[in-house]
Amino acid sequence: MRRTLHACSVAKPAPALAWAAGGAYPPIAHSVAMDSPPPSGRWLPFAAFGIGLVASLTLAEVVLRVVRPAQLSRIEYPCIYEPDAEIGFRYIPGSSGRVSGHFEINNWVEINSLGFYDEEPLPPERSDLRVLAVGDSFTAAMNVPRADVWTAVTERELRTRGFPTADVVNLGIDGTGTDVHVRLMERFVPRLRPQVVVLAFYGNDYLDVQTGRFTRECWRGTVLSYQTTAQRDALRERADALAEARVRRFLFDHFFVARLVAYLSGGVLNPYRLNFLQPRLAELGLDAAVIASRLPWVTEVLDRLERVGAECDCRLLIAPVPARIDLEGSLAVFRSQVGLRRFDVVDVAPVLRAALARDRLSPNDLFFVHDDHLNAYGNRLYGEAVAAAILRRVGATPGVSAGSRGGLVSRPSSATSP
Repeated sequence: MRRTLHACSVAKPAPALAWAAGGAYPPIAHSVAMDSPPPSGRWLPFAAFGIGLVASLTLAEVVLRVVRPAQLSRIEYPCIYEPDAEIGFRYIPGSSGRVSGHFEINNWVEINSLGFYDEEPLPPERSDLRVLAVGDSFTAAMNVPRADVWTAVTERELRTRGFPTADVVNLGIDGTGTDVHVRLMERFVPRLRPQVVVLAFYGNDYLDVQTGRFTRECWRGTVLSYQTTAQRDALRERADALAEARVRRFLFDHFFVARLVAYLSGGVLNPYRLNFLQPRLAELGLDAAVIASRLPWVTEVLDRLERVGAECDCRLLIAPVPARIDLEGSLAVFRSQVGLRRFDVVDVAPVLRAALARDRLSPNDLFFVHDDHLNAYGNRLYGEAVAAAILRRVGATPGVSAGSRGGLVSRPSSATSP
């Protein structure tokens, strides 16, 4: 009995000894644990995906920064606006800010004591020829350095061609129409006593009259443009929401891939790209019928413009600004509503075409690539054309007062002249 039990004990070797002798593997539980992948291996697919994603985003970021598509640029308005009871808004005297956009405009602007993007005007008694230039964004021209603005070009031309102390005062404000321009004349002509007033008319200036005046203000880094207090309050709420979206703004400001996402989801006018908010025409209650019904507003403004020219001891000159699609387009629009009114209108297009032919360039070269405003070259040619038109009308006799220079104050005909 004892030997039998001993034999059975020997017949069942310990598992470790049996495995060492080539027998069965250790218990099944241990075998399953050996067949499963190590815990760290489970994350390999995720790690590979993450590395690939980071590499793809990095490559996309590099490509976008090299290509620099204009749709991904940041369009920046300077915070230089404040409400004005008479003209809707104005530039804050002494303010400054940056204008940028489309990766082709990057300009720092400084506003003078009058509230315009210009040098300080000379005292009237120190100038042998004072010219006031009035217009919209093509006259304000904040997208080019101040020395390149067409008014500065005109001033230099006049000083080198007979009027050494000529003073061209820029009264341009972007986003305004002919009604505001006439009001600026009524405000500053008595104060500055010019001998010549130039209205730089652009093709949408009548439309700006018909859509009504806007007020602008800067709210938490965003320029707001509105017509009613209700619109203002709604725009302020939107600006507040944008200001609080700090993470999204940080991503947009620092990563082109984030800009691409914003463009694909919100279009070219997404609020992270453009720090300018204004209600759409539908939100303003403006449609084609409403705008057409306001055409008498244009008639009233032209009547006022004619009175300014008649009552001013100066020469009123209309110099339509060329448009990219048609160099004479602004001229045609202005003349479409003039009727029998007598204005001295200058056609600058022949002068521009001659200069373009001389330089072997096309009309497109007058403008920025992605922005329809005149670039520095376009400002120069337009400013030279305006100076030539002024000189043809006033002669080159410095030191003669406006009242005694007969050609300067003679009443113009309605014909268009070069």
